[in-house]
Amino acid sequence: MHPLPLPSDTPPLFKDLFVEPEEARSILRPQKDERYGFGFALSPYRGCGHGCRYCYVREYPNALHKPEDWGGWVAPKLNAPELLWSQRYKLHQARVFMASATDPYQPLERQYRLSRRCLEVLLLCPTTEVIVHTRSPLVLQDLDLLKAFGDRLSVGLSIPTDDDTVRQMVEPHAPPIPSRWAAAERLAAAGIQVTIGVAPLLAVHDAQAFARRAKASGAANAWVGGLRLLKQDPFYRILADHGWLKVLDTNYKEGIRAAFQEAFPPRKRKREARVETASAHTPAVVIQPGLFDRVG
Repeated sequence: MHPLPLPSDTPPLFKDLFVEPEEARSILRPQKDERYGFGFALSPYRGCGHGCRYCYVREYPNALHKPEDWGGWVAPKLNAPELLWSQRYKLHQARVFMASATDPYQPLERQYRLSRRCLEVLLLCPTTEVIVHTRSPLVLQDLDLLKAFGDRLSVGLSIPTDDDTVRQMVEPHAPPIPSRWAAAERLAAAGIQVTIGVAPLLAVHDAQAFARRAKASGAANAWVGGLRLLKQDPFYRILADHGWLKVLDTNYKEGIRAAFQEAFPPRKRKREARVETASAHTPAVVIQPGLFDRVG
């Protein structure tokens, strides 16, 4: 593979954003997820310009930055596509989640295009499933590439609240909620499977209307995930000051989840449906009890 020329002097896209290009030593991180069960997490960047104030990645070990610096620095992994190409032998019949520790479509992707170039590698791995997860409509710049994957790729859009005034407080540098709905609609209209991730769950104004909006976007499914706080997290004070501590209540989360389950009733997987159909046309097999089997 021949890398595309990279910008030599990328200006910060937000005030005080420090860009630290680096050469990564590894790019595929084995990971087991309760929901997706995916095999590898792939993060083309370290750090994230969105700087969401609740992000649990703040606590990851980092010799150069403190948790309170989160959102002020990003390290593009310049060799990510080449490294992925060299490790593609690991990806046969595997699932890749992009990305777990950063947003693959944060603003720097406009210049570095590392997520796109990693997707171009994954496109050449015909047995690999791909889940792209973002909170940015910037994903639409790669719409044609995403479509080329067919049914082995899905896109998750993080929309943790239905109220953009909440988003402005806790995700000040992330795209507005209306732009995320528009992105979901365009992706779904292009035939791409879309999942709405209400995660981490923040304050919601109207759960039923929120769930109906998600369904109307064309999303195939949705899920609700809890908020993970760090030890002595300063974000707790933000929740308290704005009257949002309810998001930590299990009953509150279950109420939001119930609204989304009503809008997105569980569907049988194709494989399960085939098994049930086959069973319906298969005569019952009568097994004669053994001599020492207990009957009744």
